[in-house]
Amino acid sequence: MKYLIVLFLVLKKLSFAQDFTIKNNGNYFKIHEILSQYIQQKSISGNEKAAGEWLKNLCEQNDLFITPMGDKDGNYNFSASVRPLKEGLPNIIFLNHIDVVPVGDSSKWNYPPFSGMIMDGKVWGRGAFDNKGAAMVQLASVIQSVRNYKNNKIPFNITFLAVSCEETQCEGGASYVLKNHFEELNPVLVIGEGPPGFKGILESDTNLLMFGVSVAHKRPLWLKLELELPTSGHGSVTPLEYSNKGMVIALSKVVSEDQPIEFIEVNTQLLKTLGKLENGIKSSALKHPHAFKGILIPKLRERPEVLSLMSNTVTLTSIQSETNTVNLIPTKTTALIDCRLLPNTDKNNFLKSFKKSLDNDSIKVTVIYETPPMLPSSDTTLFYHSISKSIKKSYPSAEVVPVMMPSFNDVGLFRSKGVTCYSYFPILIDSEHFNTITHIHNYDEFIPINYLEMGKNTYDEFLRLLVNPD
Repeated sequence: MKYLIVLFLVLKKLSFAQDFTIKNNGNYFKIHEILSQYIQQKSISGNEKAAGEWLKNLCEQNDLFITPMGDKDGNYNFSASVRPLKEGLPNIIFLNHIDVVPVGDSSKWNYPPFSGMIMDGKVWGRGAFDNKGAAMVQLASVIQSVRNYKNNKIPFNITFLAVSCEETQCEGGASYVLKNHFEELNPVLVIGEGPPGFKGILESDTNLLMFGVSVAHKRPLWLKLELELPTSGHGSVTPLEYSNKGMVIALSKVVSEDQPIEFIEVNTQLLKTLGKLENGIKSSALKHPHAFKGILIPKLRERPEVLSLMSNTVTLTSIQSETNTVNLIPTKTTALIDCRLLPNTDKNNFLKSFKKSLDNDSIKVTVIYETPPMLPSSDTTLFYHSISKSIKKSYPSAEVVPVMMPSFNDVGLFRSKGVTCYSYFPILIDSEHFNTITHIHNYDEFIPINYLEMGKNTYDEFLRLLVNPD
């Protein structure tokens, strides 16, 4: 009996030793515990330095080689690598952002937004999913790589790259890093934030697990529209023309116009892949989208989330005048338009068509933000195949498909430089936790604890396939 007790204690000790932990201030913590600590470091966009210092210190304690790349709020960035950047190895970069969006009305949170509360099997707080949760999964795998490969000769460097102001796309952050440290980073691959896996997307097989790996992003083109017309000021006499009236008429034409659906390689590839997984006429239509345009296009227009992958989009996000006094007619009206362009769209041609739709030459149109043109990354590379294999090892019944995201993030800036980039988060969102997604950028953001270790293990397998292939 005595020996059985000793054996039990030894095995118990070994099982604890196998749990992955991260060192911080002399103690060791599991991934969700470190995530909780990270959430407590407030880092609303433009105020990232304190959280960045905490994160950099964490990386240093876990034997990563640090390269500072900006040390101010709005531009606090650093890389943390398995090998020093000066060695010049081709670099696999895990890209993430320190900043988070504002919390809104904090009284609407059931758990304080910067508490990092661990409750009910979840970690709660602003950034729990976007992007601190994903970042801690990335960092855990990079730290695991240090422990696995620190003393080995490896074909790639492996780097955790943390940047600022992704949510606001300021001139700091990834833009600054690319301008000043691109050659030093020597990126051969960038893995960024992207979609998790989902269960139940297909109507014909609600048990199917599907992971989308983003190979492309739509290109943001943000426009400012201004119309200025001198008028009599008092609202008792309606002028024939005034700025609010002219702007509303023009905007009505633009936002009510259906953008053409375009079957390009990156979105038809997704339809064809889905077609292989569906049944009946739906399968045939998806596998042969050009032949079934007449059937597909009306159905696609019923699903905004799918339509956004098939066409350019034009969304009115703001309209303002210089006064909010009810009986004073303004002389100037301004509107903001969020346009997202497919990878093959020429900006100049799009703007020409947009202005034609406005049908008002007095409206001044200014581009206030855009990203450079970028081509999709190939899904035939060794990197993509390794991603697919690693996901299928963690989730054997899963289908892995290349997708295009209607949103954009810092990965697109690297892609515009010709770097192969993929965006995904190797965790499975099941039906029980589907509301995880609805809480991103919302109140009571959270991430389930049991997702974190599986995500790390999947990244570990991806890196193993590249560093130590079978």
